[in-house]
Amino acid sequence: MPYIFEAILFLLPFGLYAIWLRLNPGQAVGTHVLALAVLGLVLSIGGAILYGLSRGMDPSAVYVPPRATVEGITPGHSERTDRPGAWPPGPGLNPPFPHEGPPRR
Repeated sequence: MPYIFEAILFLLPFGLYAIWLRLNPGQAVGTHVLALAVLGLVLSIGGAILYGLSRGMDPSAVYVPPRATVEGITPGHSERTDRPGAWPPGPGLNPPFPHEGPPRR
């Protein structure tokens, strides 16, 4: 059901433009409509850039993915490493995968 709603929201501007063309044959789109469309595009791109810059993770942090534990699911989060910019991260932050088993000697 949510996909239908998203499809309608996506197709709505195209449908409105087709209706406008049908009701106003031979007329060009007004400059105020084009100016508003460009303004909306600039604002949406600027908002996306601002959001991306404000939600960044600290460069010295490491993302720890969600895990299933005995207590339940631990959500994903970021942890600071013991050394800024260290790679690979400090001990304990990247445990081996369960199928890997103990390290070979």
